[in-house]
Amino acid sequence: MTQGLHIRRLDADEPAFEFVARWRYDAFFAQDGGTFEESRDALHAWMEGLGYEMALLAEVNGQPAGSCLFVREEFDPKHDLTPWLAALYVAPEFRKLGIASALVRAIEQHARGVGCRELYLYTVTAELLYAKLGWTACDRFESNGETFVLMAREL
Repeated sequence: MTQGLHIRRLDADEPAFEFVARWRYDAFFAQDGGTFEESRDALHAWMEGLGYEMALLAEVNGQPAGSCLFVREEFDPKHDLTPWLAALYVAPEFRKLGIASALVRAIEQHARGVGCRELYLYTVTAELLYAKLGWTACDRFESNGETFVLMAREL
């Protein structure tokens, strides 16, 4: 585990929100044609109604390092399942330090705490990471020229 790592809930009105909004947009939505402002505003509106759902921020020595969401519904689901681990992102300078694994474990812990027995996610690039953490590939499908993997984790 990375020394100085702290994982906590993210508040939409704190300065670190801008880091998370930019990461989320660049990693998941920039290619879809919408603007950063639209994506940021949608994330902000979603976060104002949080309770069951949650946004996490990973910090290393007080510096934003990564984020992850726990959501009831995936943005564009191809499967009728709930809930979801979504938008896992670790800044490039903090990769390979165990931060992604720590964020996944924190989301799993939250899911257990709100009574979930299973959790789902989609991935294009991180199937091996999730498999090492106990997730199982359930389906593969093509969307927008990419192969997505649906994965599940019993809690």
